[in-house]
Amino acid sequence: MDELQEQSAVILTIDDEQAIRESFHLYLEDYGYTVIEAENGQAGIALFESQKPDLVLVDLRMPEVDGLQVLAHVVSNSPDTPIIVVSGTGVIDDVIEALHLGAWDYMLKPLQDLSVLLHAVRKNLDRSRLTLENRAYQEHLELEVQKRTEELRLANDEMLATNNRLLLSEKKYRSIFESLTDVYFQVDLQGRLEEISPSISSNLEYQRENMLGTRLYDFFAEPERYESMLDRLKQNGSVTDFEVLLLDGSGLERPCAVTAAHEVHADGTGRIYGVFRDITERKQAEAKIEYQAYHDSLTNLPNRRLLLDRLELALHRSRRHGHEGALLLIDLDRFKTINDSLGHSVGDQLLCEIALRLISVLREEDTVARIGGDEFVVLLADVGHDTQATARRAEGVAEKIRHNLSLPIRIKDHELYITPSIGITLFPMQHEDAGAVLRHGDTAMYQAKAAGRNTVRFFLPGMQEEADQRLGMEKDLRLAISRNQLKLFFQAQIDAEGAVCGAEALLRWEHPEYGLITPDRFIPVAEETGLILPIGEWVLQTACELITKWSNSELSDALRHIAVNVSPWQFRQPNFPVQVERILARTKADPGRLGLELTEGVVIDNVADTVDKMDSFKMLGVKISIDDFGTGYSSLSYLKKLPLDILKIDRSFVEDVTEDESNAAIVETIISMASHLGLEVIAEGVETQEQLDFLHSSGCRRFQGYYFTRPLPVEQFEAFVSNSINEKSFVAITANPDVDELHR
Repeated sequence: MDELQEQSAVILTIDDEQAIRESFHLYLEDYGYTVIEAENGQAGIALFESQKPDLVLVDLRMPEVDGLQVLAHVVSNSPDTPIIVVSGTGVIDDVIEALHLGAWDYMLKPLQDLSVLLHAVRKNLDRSRLTLENRAYQEHLELEVQKRTEELRLANDEMLATNNRLLLSEKKYRSIFESLTDVYFQVDLQGRLEEISPSISSNLEYQRENMLGTRLYDFFAEPERYESMLDRLKQNGSVTDFEVLLLDGSGLERPCAVTAAHEVHADGTGRIYGVFRDITERKQAEAKIEYQAYHDSLTNLPNRRLLLDRLELALHRSRRHGHEGALLLIDLDRFKTINDSLGHSVGDQLLCEIALRLISVLREEDTVARIGGDEFVVLLADVGHDTQATARRAEGVAEKIRHNLSLPIRIKDHELYITPSIGITLFPMQHEDAGAVLRHGDTAMYQAKAAGRNTVRFFLPGMQEEADQRLGMEKDLRLAISRNQLKLFFQAQIDAEGAVCGAEALLRWEHPEYGLITPDRFIPVAEETGLILPIGEWVLQTACELITKWSNSELSDALRHIAVNVSPWQFRQPNFPVQVERILARTKADPGRLGLELTEGVVIDNVADTVDKMDSFKMLGVKISIDDFGTGYSSLSYLKKLPLDILKIDRSFVEDVTEDESNAAIVETIISMASHLGLEVIAEGVETQEQLDFLHSSGCRRFQGYYFTRPLPVEQFEAFVSNSINEKSFVAITANPDVDELHR
């Protein structure tokens, strides 16, 4: 194929991403190629059969018929058609398989420079051209040989000798022709070079004239490989792609592949002839693929695959030699918050810094791996023979890690603080494989999180049962919404006149096997699995439907405010204000009757984002309250910034407000501060008349607690509110003699 033919070559591009097909199309057309496109594997096969393209570019990952299936079809039907696979960096195993199936070349997406594409297309079209021309030449030679053999069959011995020389010449020049850029060589039976092609200069930096007469053996970096090659040649008559290391003109080792034949004549003469090819680039690509298959692309730490290999080896050695080891599974507390609020770039830099800090506290023989998002694993192999000593060593390493990771980390303009939850498991245990060790570490890590985070916990056999129960709960929770198992209960809020003035919506799970489950048991599972988002949306939707129902009933005046608790994960979603607005519109609920309750931790986590979202809610007319006020990050500086409506005094202060002077002072301060800031106050957890009297005398005017009513299902709650309306008022508030007594 000359230059004109090459430029008119037909190229078939198969990719399910239109942008990639168009970029390839436009670029290759600029260079005179005819480009046809298929958006999927099935269409690509059809175009291949109808158009017979000169070259195929195919994406590996496509729905239905993928790139490997297209490759198999092309190879089986037209093995001489060059096919280049194009793939993302995350499917290295597929690339390897594609090369084994017969792909000519591969490229990794995204292509930053399309000249790489042009180079690959030209290179493989040239290779295809050479292959076809070579085959035509071979066929021509074979026809000539057959013809001449028939003509000379009856000729004399001299003609027969001439024919033999022709056959030998045909073999020699066929080898040269098949690899024009490779190095052709010919040695006698003593191993001395009789002939070598000029391409030796560009391949190994030797001058052809200086090599003739030298021993081929002297250029092998590993003499035993030379002997092995000779043995195979004597046994089989030839070798193909026999990998060796040759020394170049600078004394450096070059990986090469040798293809050669061994010829011995009846008179004892003979020779070895063949070609060798520099495979440095191929070896580098294979090494890169191998590295990527076993290492994390961000931190360059071993990945899960390599960790499991090393863990299996450590288990085998531990059982064989009686050593004990430990595995530490580390999860970064609040990493998702940092990643979501500051962006993935900061999050990635933080993970790299964490990796360096982990490496700094470990021995050279220990392994630290990243197995997922913000999860790291430390493998301490061959720690000792004594379980207690191994446990102490593991705990010591864990505490070092905890200390190192808790030191401030500065990234760009941010000073970040991160803490780890660390689960430790010792090995080997009976019937334990690498997967089980990892699961035990994971179970212990979740125990560390449940214990308050920034802690270390050891795996105990009972933990696995608890983890299994947690997995079962996660499975059941995924079905809870669709099976109508989630229920809203409501706890009334009482004003200073003793009348119902609102309520708080409280979530319950009516499990078919375990009965009524409170949120403290299933909300952590929902938050860890992401189920909190659909659950939170269901709670808002259901609460707003009830707001609409009650605002059009006799309960309207009593239920002026319905508070809904908002999960931190739910509040941090960028589209949360839009979601609330849509639910209000869909249910036709009065925004002024809806209140959103946030914890202090959510509010202080990213104040700027919090203020933006709160402003959006204020524009809708939705009220915002801080739940459990006083237990977390209470600060006047941020209270002044936030467009709040309500503070809720935590039940922990109310519980012993009549007995603990400190709590009494805190409660009075919160009420006074709220008054100066123009905020309403609701006291939670009111259970006695004495608590109510104190709160009322301190200026609190809204109350909630078991003293008035427990949380009730919807029907019972409606009946409770209706009864309270009919009785006008139902509780006496007597702390202040100036206040009229209200009777039940």
